[in-house]
Amino acid sequence: MERLQELGCHSEGTSSRHHLFSRCISPPLLPLDVPGSYCPPLEIKSSRAAIGRDIVLPDSFHSFFSFPASKGGYSGVAVYTDTRTATPLKAEEGLSGGLQSKNPLSPEERISTSYPLAHELDLVPDDDDQTPHDLLTLDLEGRALVLDFGLFVLINLYCPNEGSDARFPYKMNYHLMLQERVRGLIAAGREVIVVGDLNVCAAPIDHCDGHLPSNASTFWEHPARVWIRDWLAPKGPLIDVLRQFWPDRKGMFTCTCHILTSCGSSDTYSVTG
Repeated sequence: MERLQELGCHSEGTSSRHHLFSRCISPPLLPLDVPGSYCPPLEIKSSRAAIGRDIVLPDSFHSFFSFPASKGGYSGVAVYTDTRTATPLKAEEGLSGGLQSKNPLSPEERISTSYPLAHELDLVPDDDDQTPHDLLTLDLEGRALVLDFGLFVLINLYCPNEGSDARFPYKMNYHLMLQERVRGLIAAGREVIVVGDLNVCAAPIDHCDGHLPSNASTFWEHPARVWIRDWLAPKGPLIDVLRQFWPDRKGMFTCTCHILTSCGSSDTYSVTG
């Protein structure tokens, strides 16, 4: 905990156990120095076949990848760990516990003893009023890696973008699965660090148009924004490391707005994670 306190994650009136929510920078690479480790989490848009050996096995690094089951290049995440300073004890693909390789993990090799279950979550129904019966269906786009470093568990994410109304249930249900996975780890007494791209703004200050009265008055109408607000301290268990250091700093947008909107072509939206 001493090193976590150095990161600005200790404050008066809070418990001795802290769970960190850190934002990615653009490009989505965040070196973590906790403690003595260097593990850059990456959002990748590639396929297994397109990744060469020099990328899979770089010198002095272990690498971990998750690719989408279909739509190669659509999404994916990776984590590299410097073997000279730290090596994860365990690693898993996905959040549901259902993604397995040809040689499935044994109970001893798994990070958790229990995993999120669909019937225990208040999932959002789709246009046909259906919800997933198996959370594995939410894990098929290669959006999460979970690494156990002993002192803490690192979760690297590329959460779904809404894109269209049809994708809204998938996006929200993925968030709910993530929240439940983190809750289970915390309940088991684990320190948790969440990094990556969550594709949701945590507050109006994180959006290039958040200061506009028309947007500020309706900002919290989107359920995803309510979800992230309630998941972060002071309401929730996670501490936003960036806002812990710079609570009032403006213009800290971490993803370029590629669609010409009221932001203009050069302004940016916030990506938090």
